[in-house]
Amino acid sequence: RTLIALIAGLVVFGGVVASASSLGGVSSRALGSGASVVASCDTDGVALAYTTAFDAPSGTYRVSAVTVSGIAAACSGQQIEVALRNSAGTASVSTARTTVSGTSQSLTVDPTYDAAAVDSASVLILAP
Repeated sequence: RTLIALIAGLVVFGGVVASASSLGGVSSRALGSGASVVASCDTDGVALAYTTAFDAPSGTYRVSAVTVSGIAAACSGQQIEVALRNSAGTASVSTARTTVSGTSQSLTVDPTYDAAAVDSASVLILAP
């Protein structure tokens, strides 16, 4: 099952964020809920796809990876991280930061996360 969810960007220490779609209400001065591109190396947003597998002991599908696609070439060499959020908007699990090396990047979710609990995701792209 593939889920596509994007939400608000965060700017941390000169970091930049990209997310697809625009709900308005989010800017680099006032971060909050919504989905918007805040700042710069990728101005048109990105898309997310989830890798899931059925976990028989728990009886649930678990997210084991997130693929971020549509990353602008200008982001190459910067750091990327994805946080999966539940319906309360709480970041429940984050991927390890890794260096952007192309227009599509796969990030491992460890520990795996219940796919049904994923309501949205935050993508953080920032200077190393």
